Amino acid sequence: MPEMITSWNQLQGHHQQRELLRRTMRQGRLAHAWVFSGPAGIGKRQFARLLAMSVFCQQHPAEELAACGTCRGCRGVLAGTWPDLHELERSEGRQEIRIGQLVGEGDRRGREGLCCELSMTPQASDRRVAIIDDAHCMTTEAANALLKTLEEPPARSLILLITDDAASLLPTVRSRCQELRFFALTSQEVKTILLNEGYTDSEDTAEAVAAVCAGSVETAEQLLDPHLRELQQAVARELDQLDAVNTLNVCRTVLESIEQMSGSAAEQRQNAQWLLKFIAETVRRRLTILLAGDPGDRLTRQLGLRGGIDLLRPMLDRTIKASMQIDGMVPVPLAVAALFDELGQMLRRAFRDA
Repeated sequence: MPEMITSWNQLQGHHQQRELLRRTMRQGRLAHAWVFSGPAGIGKRQFARLLAMSVFCQQHPAEELAACGTCRGCRGVLAGTWPDLHELERSEGRQEIRIGQLVGEGDRRGREGLCCELSMTPQASDRRVAIIDDAHCMTTEAANALLKTLEEPPARSLILLITDDAASLLPTVRSRCQELRFFALTSQEVKTILLNEGYTDSEDTAEAVAAVCAGSVETAEQLLDPHLRELQQAVARELDQLDAVNTLNVCRTVLESIEQMSGSAAEQRQNAQWLLKFIAETVRRRLTILLAGDPGDRLTRQLGLRGGIDLLRPMLDRTIKASMQIDGMVPVPLAVAALFDELGQMLRRAFRDA
């Protein structure tokens, strides 16, 4: 189980976003509502919680955007018990944030829910903070209920909407918030998070997963699934043996791996996409090695002698094309078999012309 971060020093990335908010707070111009948008799994919610800690921290002025992590306010945020912090997310088993979560259900309508909480006087500080995770999952009715609060925000309230897809928010909601864009983490930042927060204690595993997770810790966590790790290792092993002769055997091996770990057609497609990402990352890594002029493993050296960059780039392009074919509902075995067939043809031409 990953550990919760307790200070800004533990947060990986997003330094520019923090500095922008710090300047805004020092100038006394902090908007009452923000949309934190960007890819899933990059730490937007952690950032929002650290912002809340900074607001409630009793050791630092709010305009410093700093949190000690040990005072009563910081401990309350970390424990989820601070009375002036309200966090909202989808109920367990549901795909939507419902209007009842904003304004109450049935005869309690208007007397419960997030909007009601925000309208009350702060209990332990001079501000109330609301964090709405997956804000793009609000139903239209829920979003319209929130809109009334955004149009007439309670004094000293701060509303943070977290979303992977800001375009999915109601335009009227989005227009009443300041948007702060967040971006994918670097591979090194993801690796550090995986090790420091207890996702894995293996540096090699963390590095391998960070290389293919597209800067998302959420994706990295999925890749730490033992079955996907086995697939990644199988791909690396088979690609190390890939030559102009045995592409059919490699294809058969990887398809068998996908079949064994997939319980449905949807899982098969998802796992095939992981396979293609693993292949693409391997090819990119070999391109980087060749461009640096320092071939590493046997196959990279051979490819450097037999076409090098002019071979690897088409291999990468063809892998991306296979991914697009699977997205277009081409059957997985057909798309993967066609990919390896063409990779074999490329290798045969390169070996013949060398």
